[in-house]
Amino acid sequence: AVVSTQSTGTSGYGKQLMGLSTFPIKPCSATDPTATGEWSPEKMKEKLNSMADTVCGFRHKVPCLKNGQCTLDTDKSGCSYDHENEQLIMEYYVNLNTPVWTFTEKDSLVKKEDGVIKFWECSESYTKRRRREAMENGLDFESFEVVEKRSANETFAGDSESATQQSSHYVAATTVGVCAVVMVTALLTVLFVRLRRKQSQDIEAVELTNN
Repeated sequence: AVVSTQSTGTSGYGKQLMGLSTFPIKPCSATDPTATGEWSPEKMKEKLNSMADTVCGFRHKVPCLKNGQCTLDTDKSGCSYDHENEQLIMEYYVNLNTPVWTFTEKDSLVKKEDGVIKFWECSESYTKRRRREAMENGLDFESFEVVEKRSANETFAGDSESATQQSSHYVAATTVGVCAVVMVTALLTVLFVRLRRKQSQDIEAVELTNN
């Protein structure tokens, strides 16, 4: 899962992306036939926005929802499924009770805590299917990788090193390219000078012969 957060002085936003390419069910999909019952967009939204469920929902991972310093905007909050990248996108919007203006304060209230926002094995019933039946069928999303994303600069944790390596490779390649251009230019210049010199010598020889 990939996590990101953004916030202003009076509101906050965050999301978590969960790659489910190997999972047979596509939760929250508006088109896939497996997204029915508790996996439908409507029921998934209900789970994620729940303030009563003791297992599922944004409130278990967003600090300000846990300590009562904000309210969840249930109209905006919810989920969708990106079929191109095979990712479940869970997004939450909160309204802060007291405005904050520093990044540290915002992150402490809005940034999602470590772990996955759960939407399975919920304590509440969202369909006629019982929670126990879902557990017995082995529908567990805990095994999917969680990759945190820093809110300050919206880059993946670990991307800094990768970006540095890519930058180094780019600089190296650029340097080699520039050197190659300089060498080719120098060779062409030498060749041009020699040709001009030879032409001058040939003209002088012709003139001497005529005289």
